[in-house]
Amino acid sequence: MAKSDKTLHDWTSEITTVIFDVDDTLYDTGTGFTAHRNGDAIFAFMVAKLNFPDAASAKLIRDEYFERFHSTAKGLMMAEEEGRLPSSSQYDGSNENKVKLFDTQDMALWWAEKLNFSLLGGPYEDLAQMLSACPLNLVVFSNGPRKYVLKVLKELGLDEVFPSHKVFAVDDVLPMCKPEKEAFEKIFDSIGVKNPSECIMVEDSMKNIRAAKDLGMRTVFISGLNANPIEDDPAIDLHIETAKELRSALPGLWGD
Repeated sequence: MAKSDKTLHDWTSEITTVIFDVDDTLYDTGTGFTAHRNGDAIFAFMVAKLNFPDAASAKLIRDEYFERFHSTAKGLMMAEEEGRLPSSSQYDGSNENKVKLFDTQDMALWWAEKLNFSLLGGPYEDLAQMLSACPLNLVVFSNGPRKYVLKVLKELGLDEVFPSHKVFAVDDVLPMCKPEKEAFEKIFDSIGVKNPSECIMVEDSMKNIRAAKDLGMRTVFISGLNANPIEDDPAIDLHIETAKELRSALPGLWGD
């Protein structure tokens, strides 16, 4: 679902930068990788590292805080701040001796080492070739931790398209994260964007799409293959199912 070809042409000529989310954007949600990461994998981490007694109790907290903050890292950080994580065995009840349980880097390492990346089905050679041919500034902005994001990009065969200096993760913007305005603004500052209107945000999350549109960015919503139809939303400039369709949908970005 897109605006008219003329309307798309009118604004694609002004674009200098395309910002991509990673999870369920550069790969399809149908791979099952996100369900794996946000299911048994994160629950196992919470039991092993955060003192949860079982996966069920871990799921309750993870899901509650992910709904609020749309980032597992930010959610668990806030859950600890609000006293919702199990107490450390080293905690004697005084604030001075309270041991911090959650560390974003611990979770990043856990995911990088323990997730089943074969579910992704990479490398995505066609997508890598398509993106490499784009003359614009392409960057990644994910709510996932950096070590994990870099591992995903490597597994997808996109690590040369998005070298490390063009990768921004939740570590780079905490205590903010998408969809918070300050998180986007930090990325703009880092990549030298003066006006958000020169950027496109490519995303699978409507929360982040709406935040990007409110900032003045153009938006491409990735719904995933065989997804339920979405209603028209003024925050969406273009709707496609997969990132592989981007060039055919917006050829002007390639100068076609």
